[in-house]
Amino acid sequence: MKQINPFRIYLLIAIVAGFVLNSCSKKGDSTETESQYFISSKLETTISKKQVLTNFTSLSSDAAAMAFFINSDVKVEKVIYKTTFRGQNIQASGLVCLPKEPGNYPILSFQNGTNTEHSKAPTENYDKDFFPIIESLASFGFIVVIPDYIGFGASSSLVHPYLHAESTTQCILDMIRATKEFANNDSIDAKATKNLFIFGYSQGGWATMELQKSIEKNYSDEFSLVKSSCGAGPYSLNYLNNFVLKQTEYPAPYFLAYILNAYTYYDFIPNPLSDFVQEPYASQIPALFDGTNSAGTIDAALPHVMANLLTSGYRTEFETNAKFVNLDAALTANSVTAWKTTTPTRLYHGKNDEIVPYSMSETIYADFQAKGTDKVTLVPISGATHTSGINQTAIQTILWFLGLN
Repeated sequence: MKQINPFRIYLLIAIVAGFVLNSCSKKGDSTETESQYFISSKLETTISKKQVLTNFTSLSSDAAAMAFFINSDVKVEKVIYKTTFRGQNIQASGLVCLPKEPGNYPILSFQNGTNTEHSKAPTENYDKDFFPIIESLASFGFIVVIPDYIGFGASSSLVHPYLHAESTTQCILDMIRATKEFANNDSIDAKATKNLFIFGYSQGGWATMELQKSIEKNYSDEFSLVKSSCGAGPYSLNYLNNFVLKQTEYPAPYFLAYILNAYTYYDFIPNPLSDFVQEPYASQIPALFDGTNSAGTIDAALPHVMANLLTSGYRTEFETNAKFVNLDAALTANSVTAWKTTTPTRLYHGKNDEIVPYSMSETIYADFQAKGTDKVTLVPISGATHTSGINQTAIQTILWFLGLN
């Protein structure tokens, strides 16, 4: 018998915790009770112009070209905001990075890559890893937005709905809306314009393309997209699924396990995990994704040989066995397909990507061309793997956003 899904209990905890946070905000936090989305903010750190240059110099020697564009110190704020998840009102969080210099600035929304640890969410890890570089972009004349995603930060009592298109797009849109409300506060000198730049890598590349399509189709009056940079995203989840099923060994089994765990937990599909994953791993996976384990820890706990991890039926009968039709439909529903985009878009991807194959971007690029758009450019990164492609994608994206070659 299938266990009772504890989603409702977690959701109630998140809502109650949100009310407590809202009523007990720390002294000095700015609040806007009349806002539709924005709830509260808390200053986490400031970044000097000198540190901005240091951050980008560590990224690439090409950063020297950016020195001229460094105009301001940066304030990094943690923002709590209202959003919805599966028809319920919840609170979520993210970082808003503001230039200290007064002015009107476009928003740059950055969607981070796959994360399994609560402690590595943007609002919990704002001064480490890749985040100080993204935050520093505010010095160039952007209001930078970095959502935590549902399941992290203020909503960490919820299981992260990994690669679920509707909830991902909703929480990003609502964070951008909350940022606009926050910037309208009289105490904030950096005001947000309607213009929007979007950028993401891996899960974030997929999320960025999903966001772009949603805005163009439904919210073009609210947001004016300027440029979109999508790096190494699993745009077609069916394509990724079929790629993994064909591999004898796959170096990052946690990617597929993350999808299957989220989709079975939230009943996006009616199957138990054991339809896809062999025991004892099917029983172990939910605990592995409790927010305390790194990707490396999860990968170490799972076989890299697919015949040892996945069930025989899943590996060999996915396209023919009716048992898997619901997963096929869910992967299709959460994949992004090409359309005749009007936004200048770049698809960055490492040629040696072993996790999300380069052919993923080649395929969707061809699909965009077939739609008759000339706005999309495929940018291969020679020799880059999934991990090593991040820095080159970032530096090329930043130079492009700034109008530099």
